[in-house]
Amino acid sequence: MSSYVKKAVLIGIIIQLIASLFPAQWANAATVLDKVKLEGTIVDAQTGEALPAAHLIIKDTYTGTITNADGAFEITAPTLPVTLVARFIGYESVEVTVREQKTVIIQMQPAVVNMDAVIITEEDPAVYIMEKVIESKQQWRSNLNRYKADAYTRQQIKRDTAIVSINESLSELYWDREKGVREILKSKRQTANMDEASNFAGVSYTPNFYDDNLDITGFNMVGITHPEALDYYHFTLLDYNSIDDAIVYEIEVRPKRELQPLFTGTLQVLDEAFALLSVRLKPNEVVVFPPPIQEFNIFYEQQYSNFGGEFWLPVDFRLDGEIEIGLPGLQFPPIGFKQISKLSDYVVNQWVPDQVFLLENTFTVDSTSIQSSDSLFVRSLDVVPLSNMEESAYANLDSTASLEKSFQPTGFLAKFVTMDEEDERQETTKDSSYFGQAWSRVTQNMLVEARFNRVDALYAGLGLERRFLEKDRLELKAVVGYSFGYKEWNPRIEGEWVLDPENRRNRIWAKSGKITTPRLNNTYYPSTIQAVPILFGFDDYNDYYRNEYSKIGFTHRMKGAILGRRSDARLYYSIENHSSIDYKTSYDLRASDNNARMNPPIDDGRLSSITIEIEGGSGKEALGVVEANNLYLGIETSHEVLGSDWDFARFELELYQRFKTFYKRRLIPNVLDVKLKAGSFVGGIPIQRNGALDAALGVFGPFGVFKTKTFTPYEGASYASLYAEHNFRSIPLEALGWKGAGKKGLSIIAFGGVGKTWENSEQLTFIQEFPGTMLPNTMGLHTEIGVSLSNIFSLIRLDLAYRLDAPGLYPGISLSRFF
Repeated sequence: MSSYVKKAVLIGIIIQLIASLFPAQWANAATVLDKVKLEGTIVDAQTGEALPAAHLIIKDTYTGTITNADGAFEITAPTLPVTLVARFIGYESVEVTVREQKTVIIQMQPAVVNMDAVIITEEDPAVYIMEKVIESKQQWRSNLNRYKADAYTRQQIKRDTAIVSINESLSELYWDREKGVREILKSKRQTANMDEASNFAGVSYTPNFYDDNLDITGFNMVGITHPEALDYYHFTLLDYNSIDDAIVYEIEVRPKRELQPLFTGTLQVLDEAFALLSVRLKPNEVVVFPPPIQEFNIFYEQQYSNFGGEFWLPVDFRLDGEIEIGLPGLQFPPIGFKQISKLSDYVVNQWVPDQVFLLENTFTVDSTSIQSSDSLFVRSLDVVPLSNMEESAYANLDSTASLEKSFQPTGFLAKFVTMDEEDERQETTKDSSYFGQAWSRVTQNMLVEARFNRVDALYAGLGLERRFLEKDRLELKAVVGYSFGYKEWNPRIEGEWVLDPENRRNRIWAKSGKITTPRLNNTYYPSTIQAVPILFGFDDYNDYYRNEYSKIGFTHRMKGAILGRRSDARLYYSIENHSSIDYKTSYDLRASDNNARMNPPIDDGRLSSITIEIEGGSGKEALGVVEANNLYLGIETSHEVLGSDWDFARFELELYQRFKTFYKRRLIPNVLDVKLKAGSFVGGIPIQRNGALDAALGVFGPFGVFKTKTFTPYEGASYASLYAEHNFRSIPLEALGWKGAGKKGLSIIAFGGVGKTWENSEQLTFIQEFPGTMLPNTMGLHTEIGVSLSNIFSLIRLDLAYRLDAPGLYPGISLSRFF
């Protein structure tokens, strides 16, 4: 496992998850060599204790900062003298005029709360207070159109109480009511054990808890000042405080709705202005993640100021929490994460360059300033000072103190996870030997194929695939295989030429060969999975015939999306010579006395056709484990003018679609997955061009197959089916009181399917000539319904299906639905 892969998979993903989901704040990257740097501390005047996260501004400006954990601050003044204003809830604000550059000690006196008599009512006073907060916000927010802010962000990764790494960034934030957010990174620095690529400190997705809706770790959460917040939250007045001569209300926030992702915590609200001064919130128990995330404990804190004006804007963002990640047999140490950010130098409702919002990406890098490494940090005077522990981390963490070493996993699977770079280098040295290099050259273009069915018996193939010319515009592939059952060689050759190597959207191709072809070629399962039941003595899923073919075609990657899918359009001409294979084997690994069914004959002959296909999307190949959005449209026409023995036109459609239904604010909402499959024809279609409605492979029945039909599919010259399943996730289990169901990833799924095949009279006449051969069809409508419990041990899905047209219960098993 390479160093890059280790970090990306085992650690980098974790850091990126934390850094992007509990995001950073915006930082100032301007040079300030012509300004005055002021340093100092803010303390309690009576006890001398430091006041962390105290807010300090230059009077009558948007320039400000916050103190660090030790109460220390740094702030940039344009000139001296300058008046600083310090604010902290529970203390009287302090104005200090600084006339010379020196260490400034600001002492703050605790405030005394002076209140009028309180009238007790049935409704908690916090409800009225929050109504006024929401009303006030709607008034001033309607006048806030855009702003620019500078920011500084510092993130820590921790193991227990020890700092493992530090990332810092300086950036500019642009916000527009209509155009959204853009961030331009100016500079970043990090401890010596981190490279720049692993520094995720940024601001693009930083939550502003004054927003109506907030994206927190992928959950769309109702904000505490949302117009309908009183329908989602309980607000309770806990205490009173003061700042200067104004009352500050401390209000508790609790969710009203147990199944919605919401916040819990406390707010500080300024009386008369009815504005948020600060929040301390954490997501409720609904905000959980499926494995491998086991615990997610994060607190968010944010303060606000109007800087003497109309708009209440964030002045900082702080985050502190821990994440635990593990699987059975593999457990990582808890990963601590801490962040402190400050926003300053707001420019409100003024012109912003249009090119900023023309940037396609929310996050971009200033390529000029970023090349200066950490020089902007050296020159910038407006950052939050490092605490003593952070200074020690910068001094002592070197390149050998890697994250991999700090978060070594435990458990019986840990030995299979390479975390030590020294061991990895030794393995790399071994692979770099002469033998290793020679073997790599031999195998890098090699193709190996294998399958098993009752006609090929064992099929084994070996081939080469190679790209040539500039930008790999020519690709050639040659494969030779052998069927040990009916003892035939299966050679084939393929070639492809890319017409536009820059965009790679247009290509011509040709292929020719002699192969064993499945008679039902639009079945769901790949040949490797179809082989499993055969090897254990059960029925072969398909039938087979010999096909000697040549094809030439053109493929175009379409610019626009079809039904939301990027798709390819293909046009090709094919000549195929079809012949029956009179062979079968009943071999299986259990040495059972099962007699495999005969391989039925086909309508032998020459088929020449022109085919048009549109295909796009992905996910079908995962057999229901993840979302599928595949689309296939196909039209094939065969005529004697083309030299064919048949005249027909065949039409096919297959569509997978997902719809979000309930609890859309969750990271993984309830969804309805649908599969539509249909096909028909005109003319005289041979039996080897029939379509299939898929069935379960014994008890294994993934989404998109009939779970109450086993081992062999339905087939027909015409066919239609609709499959659907609704994934309620863990909601039903949570509603019954099992709050941990979401953390375990458990899901309740309801499913159903209906389908029908239609026989072709000419095919029936043909089949009657071969006693014992039949075309399995639905004999009317096949209908079924069922229920599943998914994600058992993060792997298994148990199904219980009931067939309606021929009553009966069918238990089954498949792979879990993860997404």
